[in-house]
Amino acid sequence: MPEATIASFILRFTQEHTPEAPASPTAWHGVIRHIQTKEEIRFTHIESALDFIARYVDVPLEEETE
Repeated sequence: MPEATIASFILRFTQEHTPEAPASPTAWHGVIRHIQTKEEIRFTHIESALDFIARYVDVPLEEETE
């Protein structure tokens, strides 16, 4: 029976709203945590989160064309 490799992540996005302008949110930021190692990074560009995931999972970051 083949062995399974498991990589789990928690991904959280945050965007604050100021009381003065509740309809105009500020820029968002995020945190991603690798569950198995408890390693965590903060990011403001989704590419940083994808790079972090790629350290644990062999996932192509670009779409393959046929």
